[in-house]
Amino acid sequence: MKKNIKVNYKSIFKYDDHHETVQFKSDGIYEKGFDKEKFTFYNNDQKIEIILKGKEMTLANGPSLLNLSYHRKIGNHYHTDYGMIELFTELITMEHDRYLKVKYILSAGYQQLSEVYVMMKYDFYGEENEAI
Repeated sequence: MKKNIKVNYKSIFKYDDHHETVQFKSDGIYEKGFDKEKFTFYNNDQKIEIILKGKEMTLANGPSLLNLSYHRKIGNHYHTDYGMIELFTELITMEHDRYLKVKYILSAGYQQLSEVYVMMKYDFYGEENEAI
């Protein structure tokens, strides 16, 4: 199944003494397969893909690709202004039901860099006013 969606996206990166927020609305595509769900949308010209598969999640934001799994540290290559670096992710919580709420930890080795919160609400075109 493949459907067009309206996406309302927000992510918060909490560091020791400050935080950064990214928020935008976009049109996108929702795909549901046998064992996974995929969301594809854009922030300006930057392609974002979120793939959900059981207790695992993949988040692709341009050249950065993060693989997340419940309570398991996974090494990832993360694109920064200074080039690609290896960072570790650990998925703490994930809720999904016509919205997506995710909390994960981003670390370098044993040092926690940030807590990241991702919130995404989506509506299927033509169903915006229907009860969920």
